[in-house]
Amino acid sequence: MLGRRYIACCLVSAAAGMGVLAPAAPASAEVQQGLGSTLVHDPFGASSAYRGEIRAPREFSGIAWLATEESDEVVQEVFLVCHDTRDNDAERDLPRLSIVRTPVDPRGIIVEELDVEFPGRTVPNDLESIARLPGRSGALLVESNADGTDPDPMIYLARWDEDLNVEIVSSVPWPETPEPLVNVEATAVVTVRGWDYFVYAERAEGRDTTNINMTRLMVGADGAIRFGRRWTSVPFTAPVPPGARPASGMDIDTMGNVYVSSAYDPGDLGPFDSAVYRAATVRAGGGIGARLRPVEPPQQLARSSGLKVEGVGLVAGSFPIFIGDDDEDYGGLLRQLRVVGE
Repeated sequence: MLGRRYIACCLVSAAAGMGVLAPAAPASAEVQQGLGSTLVHDPFGASSAYRGEIRAPREFSGIAWLATEESDEVVQEVFLVCHDTRDNDAERDLPRLSIVRTPVDPRGIIVEELDVEFPGRTVPNDLESIARLPGRSGALLVESNADGTDPDPMIYLARWDEDLNVEIVSSVPWPETPEPLVNVEATAVVTVRGWDYFVYAERAEGRDTTNINMTRLMVGADGAIRFGRRWTSVPFTAPVPPGARPASGMDIDTMGNVYVSSAYDPGDLGPFDSAVYRAATVRAGGGIGARLRPVEPPQQLARSSGLKVEGVGLVAGSFPIFIGDDDEDYGGLLRQLRVVGE
């Protein structure tokens, strides 16, 4: 696995009149290894004309916690992030995954773009969510079937070692679902009495209600992925924001609480709006060995006006909880959420 680490920052000559985002250093650049910031030199030597230009990282469409790193009394949370890049001429060569670390100084989050190989297709199309396997170094990377027209949307299994080297070990088509599969942005995996369950919700554009759906999941040591044939479902209605997609991100804690983000997205420049809820619970019992129960009314944990939350990530299956944003032309964002509704 190859990667590029950077804090998305570059210095550009005003005389050159250019605005450049440089995730990979050109021949005239010096990259500060380990920090990842890129210093681009004025080709005309006009150092007095330098001006600073800071650019946001690319959108974060799904997040999953990987590890907590401690060094010299500095603690960082580390997340795997997916990007909703499409399989088209403009975006085919862009990275699908990054590792993102929380800040250690005022320069912000540290983003390491990953170069990984995917089985089957050349590259995934519109990865919108990551569902970590509880207690294991693995996660499902899930294509959304954004337009509902993909005949074979895929789910990939990623695994990582103690050095956080990420490898895609297998893939499988989406299973048959209880409703037509369109634009899934919220997925998670929960373990109940030793059995894994796959949980998802469609973003339900234009409606305030979606269904949270759950089925049995089996992931073998060889990477084989199998889903159950029976599903259980409960509705979830997002009280706010008005006009929001009810489900844009999801994670489940070790107690079986299902956290869902809802996001309002009027276009690439916003203004965006989001909220995060405790939307349902998973408990043992029922026909498939686990049952969903809606939280009525949904418990709002936080409101994020101005942001489009598309990822919800718990640390080791419990609080604190982080959000990842896909703020379109404003770029990506990772923040710890202040929970006021516990």
